Amino acid sequence: MKCPLESQDNLELLLDYGTARCTGREAAAFAQHLATCSACSRAIAEQQVVCGMLDEWEAPPVSASFTRRLYQRIEHGSGWRARLAESLTGAVRVLFVWRGVPIAAAACLIITAGILLDQRMATVPSHPPNAQVVEAAQPDQVVHELDDLEMLGNFDRSVRADGNSKL
Repeated sequence: MKCPLESQDNLELLLDYGTARCTGREAAAFAQHLATCSACSRAIAEQQVVCGMLDEWEAPPVSASFTRRLYQRIEHGSGWRARLAESLTGAVRVLFVWRGVPIAAAACLIITAGILLDQRMATVPSHPPNAQVVEAAQPDQVVHELDDLEMLGNFDRSVRADGNSKL
């Protein structure tokens, strides 16, 4: 017989044997397995301890007013659905009261960003004072610059690849 703990196939057999619901050939075969498997023997012993403790446990008594309160709740319809609907209604009401706050905050952020961007653009000159503005680039210069950019891109990719391989 395969061990139920190792194969996970016959876990129900383990539970049934531990609670005495297993009878016949399955019980006899599992009893033989228990003689050789300490893990299953330990699991059965622990299960029997838990079942024994559950048999000794006594539920607390129900209060005398329980039935009366239960029928009152049924009559008034104040079940969990009604309480949930009431709490959701309150939450929605709060959201509608405060709905203007996020809009006002977003407007303030946009205005502030616009002012800061406008100030920054006013302080940055359109071109540095000593720079010469080139009207037109020669085709040879454009090809040379594109080759340089491609070389820098290849260099950047190789450096990143080397850095990742060292990690």
